Amino acid sequence: MKNIYLLYFGLFACFNIQAAELLEPEGIAFGSGRLIPQFRMETFYDDNMNYAATDEIETLGVLYQPALGYEIKDAKNRFFAGYHLSGVHHEDSSPDNYVDHRTRLGYQYTPTSRISVGVNGEHFDSHDPRGTGAAEGSGVIQTRHDRWHHLRLGTNFAYGARAARARLETDASFTHKHYENNRNITAVRDRDDITASGRFYYRILPKTSLLLEGRATHHNYKRTAPNSASLDGTTSQGLLGLAWRGTFKTTGTAQVGYIRKSFDASARDTGEAFSWQLGVEWRPRSYSIFNLNTTRDFLETNGAGDFIIDDSIALNWAHSWNTRIKTRLNLRYAENDFEADNTGREDERLAMSANIVYAFGNHLEIGAGYDYEERYSNDDRFDYEKNTGRIFATIAF
Repeated sequence: MKNIYLLYFGLFACFNIQAAELLEPEGIAFGSGRLIPQFRMETFYDDNMNYAATDEIETLGVLYQPALGYEIKDAKNRFFAGYHLSGVHHEDSSPDNYVDHRTRLGYQYTPTSRISVGVNGEHFDSHDPRGTGAAEGSGVIQTRHDRWHHLRLGTNFAYGARAARARLETDASFTHKHYENNRNITAVRDRDDITASGRFYYRILPKTSLLLEGRATHHNYKRTAPNSASLDGTTSQGLLGLAWRGTFKTTGTAQVGYIRKSFDASARDTGEAFSWQLGVEWRPRSYSIFNLNTTRDFLETNGAGDFIIDDSIALNWAHSWNTRIKTRLNLRYAENDFEADNTGREDERLAMSANIVYAFGNHLEIGAGYDYEERYSNDDRFDYEKNTGRIFATIAF
């Protein structure tokens, strides 16, 4: 095991030695397009790998993430394909080692400045970490994380030039998700989702548009838990607000509206609520960017109650101190209410992270980071605190 870690740290040293000889990150010319390779490696320490209230599992591990993209584009056409592998090796917990795969394909056709239409898809072979998803909370016996795969197919259409007074955008997708192991608790989470959304922009000022948005998702679960009603149903949302760009150094959207969750089974009650969505980017300097996001959304349950009301707010700050040193700070707080749960479960979540990155030109970064997470619940089986520290390197051609 020590030899493995020496090899990993040796690779970090190689990155430093070879940095001056690496290609620029715009990609490598290949055929009619460009190959875009990237590799990230990270050594980390996690003091609560299983997200547990008690009996936490500490781990030291290595993350490796090679990725390869390919893009062909001209004035009217863009084709892209990508493959991303993410693997983790734990020093003392081999059942939690994993290798995830993600493949993406897409094509976008823009015959004029007013019309754009595209198709895209992805296949994701991944997992829920131990202590999350259907296995969250103490008392759930789980010796290996839940593995799943998902297939998503989507399409989009836009009509109206960026400078036009009116513009319409639509999207539709189909997602199939299937769990592969721990079927005693995961089988009831298999489902298909069909989603449709649309956004209509109407410019009322030179840099500001009225924004009307609607979206709906139908959830079709493949199985129903014993002695329970089906979770099949539809989540729909309507929002009205403003979208703006470059006003007082900010760009963003601010919307309010209404969200509704209905079920096919009469045994489950319809849920309704006031909703909002705010996303603002503020650039007080060209090298300093703040992002503020807050939403109210309805989430699918992992087993408790009919659905989850999620109220969240996040603040991020990215700052370039000079041409080589960058820092990133992230803060997120969320409140989760589990509707129709017998215990009246309510959670509060807090997540913070800080990263510092040193860039060698445009092709290599090394850095260090720290993450803190906690969840406080009125059902103390779901409480946890988690600290993660890491050092990493990313190389792009």
